[in-house]
Amino acid sequence: MAFDANDLSPHEHFVVDRTSAGEIADFSAMGGPGGAKPAVRAGFLRKLLLRLDASWAIRTPGVRIKGARIEGVLDLTDCSGEGLPALSLTECEIPELVDLSHARLARLSLNGSRLTRLIAVEVQIDGELDLCDVAPIEAGGRETFTAKLRGARIDGDVLARGAKFARPADSKDDALNLQGAEIEGNVFLREGFDAFGPVTLYGARIKGSLDCSGGAFLNRSDDASASALIAETARIEGDALLRAQFKAEGEVWFMGATISGNLDISEASFRNEFGYALMLANAEIEGQLKGDGVKIAGQLTLQNTSIAHNLDLRGAEIVHRSTPRGETFGRAVDAASVRVEGGALLQGANIKGELFLADARISGYLAFGGGRYINPGQWAIRAPNARVGSNLTFTLPENGFAPHGQKTVVEGGCKLARVRIGGKLAWSAFELRGPGPDRAKGGVFSFTDANVDGAIEAAALTTQQETLIDASGASCAALDDDVKTGWGAETVRLGLDGFAYGRIDSQSEHWRTRLAWLKRSRREGEKFSPQPFTHAAATYARMGRREDARRIQLAQHDLHTLSGAAGPFTWALSSLFGMIAGYGLAPIRVVRALVIFLALGVFGVLAMNEQGALVTPQGRACNGAVEPTLYALDVALPVIDLGQEGRCAPGRTARAELPQGMAVSETNDWRLFEGVALWRWAHALYAMLGAILTGLAIVTFSGIMKPKDE
Repeated sequence: MAFDANDLSPHEHFVVDRTSAGEIADFSAMGGPGGAKPAVRAGFLRKLLLRLDASWAIRTPGVRIKGARIEGVLDLTDCSGEGLPALSLTECEIPELVDLSHARLARLSLNGSRLTRLIAVEVQIDGELDLCDVAPIEAGGRETFTAKLRGARIDGDVLARGAKFARPADSKDDALNLQGAEIEGNVFLREGFDAFGPVTLYGARIKGSLDCSGGAFLNRSDDASASALIAETARIEGDALLRAQFKAEGEVWFMGATISGNLDISEASFRNEFGYALMLANAEIEGQLKGDGVKIAGQLTLQNTSIAHNLDLRGAEIVHRSTPRGETFGRAVDAASVRVEGGALLQGANIKGELFLADARISGYLAFGGGRYINPGQWAIRAPNARVGSNLTFTLPENGFAPHGQKTVVEGGCKLARVRIGGKLAWSAFELRGPGPDRAKGGVFSFTDANVDGAIEAAALTTQQETLIDASGASCAALDDDVKTGWGAETVRLGLDGFAYGRIDSQSEHWRTRLAWLKRSRREGEKFSPQPFTHAAATYARMGRREDARRIQLAQHDLHTLSGAAGPFTWALSSLFGMIAGYGLAPIRVVRALVIFLALGVFGVLAMNEQGALVTPQGRACNGAVEPTLYALDVALPVIDLGQEGRCAPGRTARAELPQGMAVSETNDWRLFEGVALWRWAHALYAMLGAILTGLAIVTFSGIMKPKDE
């Protein structure tokens, strides 16, 4: 509709009159046939706002029109200077472009209006921008409305509750573009806000909060590369609220953003399967990340993210499928090098895919209790080199919050290699399922080379038969475990080589059950490692349980001998040492061997005398010249002389009944297996064995082989 400044319509005269009176030009009751709204020309509004006619007075609070149809392009580009008055077009129809680029207005409201396109690049609005309940004007599936406010400066709030934005299907435009905008107040994109296309806050600065609670941001693509909400490098000096039925389909991008308050995504829904669902890499959150009950389909990325308080994902559901059928999963949470100054709370979470916490720094505690962490055939939880300032637990929370059953479930593997824990490592009501990583049939729980400043508390662990629990190289201040239930089924293999603990605090501790636990680290065909046994023995010794320590070390020597690790000759000697003296640890074995050895010597003395092979220096039968027991002791003891051997020695009496043996040759008197020679060999052998047995007895009774305190 052409504009003739000298020919104002009655509706336009009405606008002039009401504006001059400082009132609203309300056309709500003036609708035409079929609900047609009264027309007001855009050219008229431009002249009115620019005050080109001195007779058209504009009183505060500015130009306010309700229920009209604005005909033509409303072009206010570059109308800055001292600034235009406030403009309020409420519940209006604006079928043509509204262009406010580089203009300056006191305030702008399009509340409840129907539009097609708003361009306001680098506009300056001295008050608030009200876009509440705005929507596209077209019908029949061709509804489009986009707003471009790149670089805008808005000194009040941006209000867009219930607003509907939609870009054309074949367009790459943003549905709402606030890139680089400077907003002195809050941004409200909530409660019925819908955007079909990207909403961009890239590099924006918001002095208040960003509130998207209940908003819907929809921009999915088949390749999972489309973004629904972009706030990369944005600075938000209040809270960022994406909660309470917030819904996003497509990427939500806060990479490198700074949020001075909390980031709240609790009870929200993020969906971008096979891609990034919520990108927070390198973001700084000066409050807490609150995500209890959030649902995420896609990856949650927290790489190098800094969180000043808690990371709260209690009851969160995060699924990152790598195939459409959901048979395998990718990395569901990538939190490599995340920094959390409070605790990381994952109790009751349901995460399908890998939870990756490599090099994470968590000042408080890390809690997994009551959650389900599912990644069959892969690592469900992986936190190499992580640092946790307090406890790391797989125990149910005190309030009993466990939405998936009263237990914690890991399906796949859990790897805490080289993790450092400032408190305790604890698990209870914990189920470990397979298949595990690297084609393991059972689940894998590994905390190799971990350093735990507190205790390891192990109880009520449910496992499959081929599960592996690997504590190799780990260390802790104390071991407070239920040996029978805390380490899974008896068939579960334990990796205990290098595992060190300062003490054992288990209330029902018994050396037999601890020995059975230690034996689970041994497998046929593998080189035997004595370290788990020697360390347990040394720990018992420090605790004053020296008898238990001796029994553990004795069992370790027996197992080492049985393994034959040092070759057949050494195996034979070691077996003999163990059988006779218990490797210097069993005085009772030595006493038993001495009694048997002495009885054998007494029997030999009596047999020699009976056969006439024990004679005095004069060649007569010894008979009562010696005491058999003392004689056996005199031969066996290499140092003490009991005066018995000088009275009698092996020989032949005249009536001796001894074998003559076999002649070696006709030229000498040497005979093989001659009776006296056999007894002389037996006498010498008994003396040598006696010397060895005496040495073993001295070693055993001196206690030099007993376990010492480390």
